[in-house]
Amino acid sequence: MAVQVSFYSDAADPLHYACRLVRRALASGKPVGVCVPAASAARLDALLWSFEATEFIPHRRWDGATPPVPGEVLLVDDAARLPHRGLLLNLCDEMPGDALGFERVLEVIGQEPERVQAGRARYRFYQQSGARLDHFSAAG
Repeated sequence: MAVQVSFYSDAADPLHYACRLVRRALASGKPVGVCVPAASAARLDALLWSFEATEFIPHRRWDGATPPVPGEVLLVDDAARLPHRGLLLNLCDEMPGDALGFERVLEVIGQEPERVQAGRARYRFYQQSGARLDHFSAAG
């Protein structure tokens, strides 16, 4: 079965928007991984700690050495390193490793022209690979 890929475009702050998606993804009960550039990992980590004052989003930067805990969001810079193929949220401009092997992929696209172009290239790749695609606006 083809992977389901959802694109969320025009995100003013992709990391903050990703926190909303992670919260919803955790409710699905599937394992969740986030592919985030190393330069943005510390900010995403901090946002996940403080996103909602009344709820905790269990997460950590995964080193690959210690086993994951069920219900824990794993932050990586290469999606191929994730120990599961459940739900992947991609915040990188590059195509995530083993993207077509996941059950579901969420792609968050910022507003900067270079990020938009990179997102369009990934959309075309998924489309040509037979992925089931949908698109939502993250604006507003």
